Amino acid sequence: MRLQWTKIAQTALLSIGIAALLAACTDTGQTPVAEPPQEQEEIGNTGQTLTVVPPDSSTQATTDTAEYQIQTRLTDFQLLNDNGGLAWGVTRNALRLYYTQDQGVTWTNISPSENVQFPANPQYGQSIYFVDRTHGWIVREGLGGTDTMVLRTNNGGVSWSLSSLSKTDKVTAISFVSPEKGWILTTVDTSIGKQDKKLYVTEDGGITWKEMSSSDEDDQPPSAEIPTRGYTTGLTFSDPKHGFLTALEFGTPKLYVTTDGGENWKTGPTFFDRNDFNGCGNFNIGSPQFFGREAKGAWMPLTCSSGDYTKFNGYFTDDGGKSWTLSTFGLNKQKGINRNLTPAFLNASEGWIVQSGTTYQTKDSGKSWKALPGSKVMDGILEDYPEIVKLQMVSSKLGWILVENTDTKRSLLLQTVDGGMQWKVL
Repeated sequence: MRLQWTKIAQTALLSIGIAALLAACTDTGQTPVAEPPQEQEEIGNTGQTLTVVPPDSSTQATTDTAEYQIQTRLTDFQLLNDNGGLAWGVTRNALRLYYTQDQGVTWTNISPSENVQFPANPQYGQSIYFVDRTHGWIVREGLGGTDTMVLRTNNGGVSWSLSSLSKTDKVTAISFVSPEKGWILTTVDTSIGKQDKKLYVTEDGGITWKEMSSSDEDDQPPSAEIPTRGYTTGLTFSDPKHGFLTALEFGTPKLYVTTDGGENWKTGPTFFDRNDFNGCGNFNIGSPQFFGREAKGAWMPLTCSSGDYTKFNGYFTDDGGKSWTLSTFGLNKQKGINRNLTPAFLNASEGWIVQSGTTYQTKDSGKSWKALPGSKVMDGILEDYPEIVKLQMVSSKLGWILVENTDTKRSLLLQTVDGGMQWKVL
């Protein structure tokens, strides 16, 4: 009899577990925000201390919404405006996503349910995107043959809903131009130098997705399709009609453009000339970064690598991507763990970069760079956190930088309010 009751209990627990997972994966239901963690993150996974407060619309009991502090490892961030920004990381396959609207003094936990597992850290512009404070999307690639999940929120992360893509290809990029319209690009390597590329679009905020463009299967693609040739490096839409896809085709940077929202693609304007770069072994090109929504100005970072050294240059446009001009950056070649750190440009003139612990600023599109006064805080932190993950500026004064130590699995998020001269830990 005891054995029988044990089997009944096991069956009941299994049924409850399956029901919970299915509830998290429904296409129409909403997943609740994760509960505030009461315990310390796993050993060695500490570093950043955040003061967490409940969401403005929280309906939880008062005893559950008191301010508390956590230590967590952040792996990426994105500033949305002068006061608001996102920061996140993955702990035990659960995405921990936080939002601040007071320059990092306090944070709100806007994480999706832990039932949705994340085996890798989402990267902004590749698998996570927020078009404003309240509307955001997170893409989780399919696991074990399952569909790719797209999580969406229209209330700043108070709740999340799910939809899915039928394919389980690698998610390469996500881009939105409004709370309603956005695109997801997936790719899969088919042979040497070729990728199968599929573009999905939504016009209802991510509730439904439609495959609109797919690369061809032969070597002579129709002009309207994204070619299989080359490896995609990024995708950006500047407005509902104009999109840009960057790729490397047998080592050569390429640009493809659409003027009808992704229905048709063609080769973009010629911008790259290998003769402009002497002694460069390998190139890489980033997708255009526009200076504001529906802006005409943008830049594309170009890296030139030779051996252990990397040098950055940039292409700039002021006509919405119809033409691009090379700016040869007056920066030294870099070696070491931070050699691939991309400069951060606020507009076509102002940019920043950190090299060998020194912050540099340009006001002439990267042609010349001025070393800013040293920051004692930054100097001390870089000794313990030598790897720079990301740098972003949202004004001439305000910016964030994320540093980490992968050996100890720790990270710190720092802020400047004087244009990069002084930094403090958030």
